Amino acid sequence: MNPIIQLDDVTKRFASHRGLLGLRGRLEPRNFLGRRKDSSFTAIDNVSLEIQSGESLGIIGRNGSGKSTLLSLIAGITLPTSGRIQVLGRVASLLELGAGFNPVLTGRENIYLNAGLLGMRHAQVDAVFDEIVRFSGIEEFIDQPVATYSSGMYVRIGFSVAAFVNPDIFLADEVLAVGDEDFQRKCRRKIGELREQGKTILFVSHDLSIVNTLCERVILLDKGKVLQRDTAQKTIMYYLRQVGKDQGMHTFQEGVLEAIKCDGRLSLFHNQNELSAPIGFYVEIQSLGRRHFSGEAEWKITYREASGCRAEGKMMRLPVKFLWELKIENSALIWDVALEVEQDCDISTIDIKCFLPLSYALWMCGHLSGSFPDIQPGDTSWNVVAAPEINASDGAALPEATSPLPPIVFQFEKSNPFFGLFWANTDYMTGCRVLDYSARFPESEASFTPGIHKLASMRMMTTVTEEEVQHYLQEKEALNCGRLQARFENGRIRLVWDGKDISAFLHGYSSMLISYLWNDSNNLAWKAPIKEGDKLLAYGKSRRFPFSQEWELSPRKNALGIRIWLHVDEEFEVQEYHFSLVLQPEYTTWATDTETGSFPDFDPDTEHWAHLNRSYEKGSSITASSETQPTVVLSIDDPELPLRQTVLNTSYNENARVLQTLCPSGQAGLRFTPGRHLYFSGSITLRTDP
Repeated sequence: MNPIIQLDDVTKRFASHRGLLGLRGRLEPRNFLGRRKDSSFTAIDNVSLEIQSGESLGIIGRNGSGKSTLLSLIAGITLPTSGRIQVLGRVASLLELGAGFNPVLTGRENIYLNAGLLGMRHAQVDAVFDEIVRFSGIEEFIDQPVATYSSGMYVRIGFSVAAFVNPDIFLADEVLAVGDEDFQRKCRRKIGELREQGKTILFVSHDLSIVNTLCERVILLDKGKVLQRDTAQKTIMYYLRQVGKDQGMHTFQEGVLEAIKCDGRLSLFHNQNELSAPIGFYVEIQSLGRRHFSGEAEWKITYREASGCRAEGKMMRLPVKFLWELKIENSALIWDVALEVEQDCDISTIDIKCFLPLSYALWMCGHLSGSFPDIQPGDTSWNVVAAPEINASDGAALPEATSPLPPIVFQFEKSNPFFGLFWANTDYMTGCRVLDYSARFPESEASFTPGIHKLASMRMMTTVTEEEVQHYLQEKEALNCGRLQARFENGRIRLVWDGKDISAFLHGYSSMLISYLWNDSNNLAWKAPIKEGDKLLAYGKSRRFPFSQEWELSPRKNALGIRIWLHVDEEFEVQEYHFSLVLQPEYTTWATDTETGSFPDFDPDTEHWAHLNRSYEKGSSITASSETQPTVVLSIDDPELPLRQTVLNTSYNENARVLQTLCPSGQAGLRFTPGRHLYFSGSITLRTDP
């Protein structure tokens, strides 16, 4: 098959000589004496290349490597100094902002002018004119002279014309570097459509993730020469290893894990397989409505060793400097991130983003887990799969069974309380899974004062087996109480006996009826729990009412001690409140201090919880028994607490038994004054004796 584009030994030189005035602004006599020495600069050096019809080729390299010159040669904008170029088919190019535009003409007139230069007749342009204008999004300015257009409007109309003239070959040089985020997503989607239509695409970009997504093959240019031509992944990997700035690049390795820190981006490899997506790991700051990426900083390595480095990255548009400390230890990456602020700076969000390839199929976030959904061609924005409201600091990703990549566990230690992580799918063109450790600062906390601000420390483990992943995630939120394990899960206590769940969907939780609305503890905004000695401490704040809860969990032999305090900011009234333990349906009998009974079968017509006991006296314990499960005892150890005992069946669909300590309001009502109040004090005991 004949190639649609062929370059044979192509070289392009540009003359570089002085005029009559020297660099010092003075006439130089040697120019008159005929001793002026002309020199030339070789932008493309003896390049041979074949591109087949329908192929998507990426061109990467540092600034000045010859990428734009190569596209200009293929587009016919400039001629080679030597060699031969053959191009078959209509070429649409978007190489330079505003190229081919007449500033006096309107946007409408320039559309016809540019499309005509690309070989389209007036009638053909008429047929797609409305689509061009609609895609560009500048309908209200289409009859204004383009001299009045912003740079973003230039690229919108230029890309729209090039994309809709039905080219055989589409050339794009950093087309997505200008324009807002919404238009960039439209451009990526349109380029993907052209690729699916079998168009030949040559794409130049410094955004390696887009190159990796769009292109089957990538070439690497350096000083006009082709250093590498291979698959996207292999060429990008070679580029990261060989072509980064020396002052901002460091490769380090220990065991099976290798990392390349290239300016403000981190790429990871496990047993020579690319562990991170080509976009890598990086940090993003939002200030005054604009996003700033760590890759935009001027980086230098301040300390190097075989297994790590320290680096500084000074932002050009913000008075801040990134401080990174990186190390691989026992095949785990440790990444400490801090900001050095030079003067007061408003920062609304900070994101530490870790991009992974699509071969990762399952996610875990704290105690939650699930499968990543497929990314569809119509996905033009990110889709969150595990929300940041979980307030987790640990996560994991598990690969497909056929993938050579390992399970990954992420553990974050945050120095700022506003951080929490979430999992997401990116848009279709980027095509990645992403773990985002993100902080959204309220306006009162958004001002960063001069000094060093520690943000987070990440530990990413790659030698954990799939069976061990759950253990690592739950270690911070679990207490071992003999055969009983108690796990704190965002305002709930899950009970596990010998590896089997004893509690059911709401588990052990608290709830308050305020203004006749139930406020369950799992709906509070919880901070990550903290281990203090053998105790587990957790703090959760109501999003709607002026209170927060503090939980203290302590292990005992086959039992869990529980103390819950209520912190009240402003006085408020409560209709009733309770602490409840929801159990599996295998439990068949119950007992309070004054009554005993059997749990009835669940009624399919019952949609509400049903109380089973008749006496609501104060008591010290409630018991549930089963022939197949250990006996569960919910005890109250403070006789001053006004808690009554009750036993319930849930609805048919919820299918669970409930032991509840309840405080009703009665006729006097319940009012909580500002301060600290003991809400519940007691224990949950599991036993196997009769």
